[in-house]
Amino acid sequence: MSAIVGERDRLIMSTVPRFAPANDRVLLLAATAQAFKVAATTIAAPASIDFTAGLVNMQGQVAFTASNASVLTRVGNVASLAYAGMVGDSVTITATIVADGLTYTASQTVSKIFDGVTGNSARVAYSKTTLLSLASAPATLSTQGDASFPPIDTWGAGTVWEGSPPLFGAGESLYRSDGIFNPASGTTKWAAPYLNALKVGQLSAISADLGKVTAGDIYSATLHGGSGYPNNAYAWPSNGGSGFHLSESGLLFGNPGLGKYVQIDAAGNIYAPGFSIINGRAVFSGNLDSVDGSFTGELKAAKGSFAGVLDAAKGKFSGELDAVKGTFSGDLSSARVSVGTASAATAFFEPGYPSISLQSSASGVFVEASSLNSAAVFTNLEVLFKHNAPGWPAALRIRSGRVFFSIVCTAVVDDQLSIWYRINSGNWLWLSGVQERQDGDAPAATVYGLTLDINVGDTVQFGVSGTNAYLTAANMGKLYVKQCQAIVIARNF
Repeated sequence: MSAIVGERDRLIMSTVPRFAPANDRVLLLAATAQAFKVAATTIAAPASIDFTAGLVNMQGQVAFTASNASVLTRVGNVASLAYAGMVGDSVTITATIVADGLTYTASQTVSKIFDGVTGNSARVAYSKTTLLSLASAPATLSTQGDASFPPIDTWGAGTVWEGSPPLFGAGESLYRSDGIFNPASGTTKWAAPYLNALKVGQLSAISADLGKVTAGDIYSATLHGGSGYPNNAYAWPSNGGSGFHLSESGLLFGNPGLGKYVQIDAAGNIYAPGFSIINGRAVFSGNLDSVDGSFTGELKAAKGSFAGVLDAAKGKFSGELDAVKGTFSGDLSSARVSVGTASAATAFFEPGYPSISLQSSASGVFVEASSLNSAAVFTNLEVLFKHNAPGWPAALRIRSGRVFFSIVCTAVVDDQLSIWYRINSGNWLWLSGVQERQDGDAPAATVYGLTLDINVGDTVQFGVSGTNAYLTAANMGKLYVKQCQAIVIARNF
């Protein structure tokens, strides 16, 4: 410490006290609790809360106020809030004092905390039994209190219900009932029991709704379902219903009485409407429409159209092959084949071999035994050809397009023999003729080939005369034809 020298040092060292005390002012407010805890019985703890005001560097009377118009009682600088005087679930207590023109405040907030209402609780009851199953009625029943159980013999004779699983042996089942205790009503509500555990020697002792089952090997089982299959009998429905049956006897689907069914017997034979596979042999009795792929079996008595590929097929086909696509290399014995269309003949061919065209044909024979003495063409309906006329004889119907006609005519004449044709009953047109040069009656013959373009609805008719192309002869008095026969053949290209 330095030596005291000078008047100032002596003045400072002689001053008592040598420092000024603090003059900060503070108002403090302390509470004996921060909340009222309200039990389910509505009794609060604590019964009241005290608020004490503490003054620092000041003195005086503190004023207390409470929010929500709550009621306070005070003794000095201590205010008390009783639970009964608290308004609302939360109240703020404020302490105030004025010193030297300054206002000092402090506050505390208290709340009500309520206990929750006691909720429902779960309960369980068990009973062992030798019965195959317990009843499901009643669906529920109620007992009084939280320690009670369903009465004896409930849901089954001999059942005794208790809170813990009893020991049980072979041939016995353990059932469980779930309950809910409601403290508000003071009752326990029990549900119908269900199988909890069992001891059996064979699973055949079980009769239950198994739900989803994941199993290994299932042997010698019968599965059935639907209104038409109420039992395990391997038989078609007799009640008009439908469904399925599966057992060692086979598989049944649907109902033949409804026209919709499938049967697969134990030997592997398959039966369905319009189709069957018996001993490995498929039989189609319905339609084969728009079929694709290869067919290598036997198509017998099939109806309808087959539009797939008949490649390397074996066996006999005795049905109808209409508009077939692809290659057929089997046996077409006794088959009905549609030959040609309205505009073209059908061509059958094998790759690498000459093609063969099958052409439709028509023919007519004109016979005239008597003698005619006229410079005219005579004919009849037997050599009248019509285009695709449904009511006309099939042998005299021709198709549209190019048609080749050939006519061979023989007769006994005295002078001339000519053959003629006309289209659509128009004028007769001369084809060919011959002159008999002997004096007197003698046989004569003439032939001709003609290609015509036939349109829809056309007719072509052929005739014979005892004249030349001008309907005349050297001796106009001998225009007769005897024992005449004209054969006409028409072929479509």
